[in-house]
Amino acid sequence: MPDNIKVLIASPEVSPLAQTGGLAEMVGSLPKALHALGTRAAVIMPAYQVALKNLRITELDLKLYAEQADETIPFTLLAWEMEPGVTVYLVRCDRFFDRPGLYGEGRDVYADNPDRFAFFCKAVLKSLPYLAFQPDIILANDWHTGLLMPYLLEMGPGAPTGLFVIHNQGYLGLAPMSAKPVIGLPESYFGLDGLEYYGQLSYLKAGIVFSREVITVSPTYAREIQTPEGGNGLDGVLRFHAPKLHGLLNGVDYRVWNPADDPHIAARYEPDNLKGKRLCKTALKKELGLNSPEDRPLFGMVSRLTAQKGLTLIVEAAAELFRLGLDLVILGSGDPWYEEQLTALADRFPGQMRLNLAYDVPLSHRIIAGSDFVLVPSIYEPCGLIQLYALRYGSIPVVRAIGGLNDTVRDYAGQNPSGAWDNGFKFSQFQPWALFRAVRRAAELYGRPEDYLAMSRAGMLDDFSWSASAQAYIDLFKASLGRA
Repeated sequence: MPDNIKVLIASPEVSPLAQTGGLAEMVGSLPKALHALGTRAAVIMPAYQVALKNLRITELDLKLYAEQADETIPFTLLAWEMEPGVTVYLVRCDRFFDRPGLYGEGRDVYADNPDRFAFFCKAVLKSLPYLAFQPDIILANDWHTGLLMPYLLEMGPGAPTGLFVIHNQGYLGLAPMSAKPVIGLPESYFGLDGLEYYGQLSYLKAGIVFSREVITVSPTYAREIQTPEGGNGLDGVLRFHAPKLHGLLNGVDYRVWNPADDPHIAARYEPDNLKGKRLCKTALKKELGLNSPEDRPLFGMVSRLTAQKGLTLIVEAAAELFRLGLDLVILGSGDPWYEEQLTALADRFPGQMRLNLAYDVPLSHRIIAGSDFVLVPSIYEPCGLIQLYALRYGSIPVVRAIGGLNDTVRDYAGQNPSGAWDNGFKFSQFQPWALFRAVRRAAELYGRPEDYLAMSRAGMLDDFSWSASAQAYIDLFKASLGRA
């Protein structure tokens, strides 16, 4: 086993270069945390249009090629220094990545996504000799990089060890059987115990089956995806591979999410002095035009507006929720149907609700800082970051008890036996009445200021930084290489 493990993280997106969700946040934070703990780490991703804007990216002086079906396709390699000692490499192939979107435009995905990410996986391996170090581990993320796992096996002895991270089991990375020549693996890889998925091919399944270890982003989610409800047709495969399945929580980069020095919020604050948090609430309500009484609890929600996020519960429970005497602020964009439903709701309750249909990072910081509570009523949530941001900012999370939400939020029962305070409110059933009861419990707590402040401080003192999570990854790297 190497004394100093070297890791290459392959991902379809990386913050701040290109981002659609929590995957980019994780890949933008983990290598820095690994580096701080003495593990060399680099990242490789596609060179999308958006990733090449407004950043000092260096083009390496070499031209590379990857075979795809009966073609030899050229690409170049770029480099960007995320921070001293941590490099992001970008695979530039204008044919596949010089487009306005990452995976599609609007509601339409690119029809050649299976070709695009098969090529990316091949390009990653072709790039290895030209990186600053040769990795012991390739940590691949989601279906877009799933083919790296069988490709590494085909490389034979001396190849890096492949670990695969599932951020969202709902995206299977499906391709037709006709894509076999594009994928370019021997026929033995395409059977029931390989890529085959109900008459199609699944890149996600390739990552699960052919990796040395499989990681999900929370312990509860690792259990959920082994069930018919959470496995998306791969629960049997995951149960078979359960001995190599690990649930490791994502962390938060507290250099970015820290109310003590956040440049986006109206006032700074810390657990022992929450005066600034009250000022953030006042400033947020003024910014959004909410003229309600200052003692009314403010609930915030920052989310992609998709079915996964449990927005139907908000719509169906709205009338009862607003009768509790609360305000609600929602920031996000996504599915037009949910945008229309929430717009109608905001029109119906103009004195208590504000809706911003946008992706606005500074405003997301202000909403999380200015809210008394943060809602996360998801149908499923592999890890979730919003509740972790909320805890850091003293905004008490109200969440559905699934995935990482269940692992990070301790349901309120006053002081627990150790004398510490719990940090939020949970509900289990995906029903409007269950959300309503949890929100009512939260509103009742808000009516007891001393108890509310005690719970708010408890959340701020929880440590969900990347240091603990990164160490868990390092321990798994060492164990995996030890089993090689």
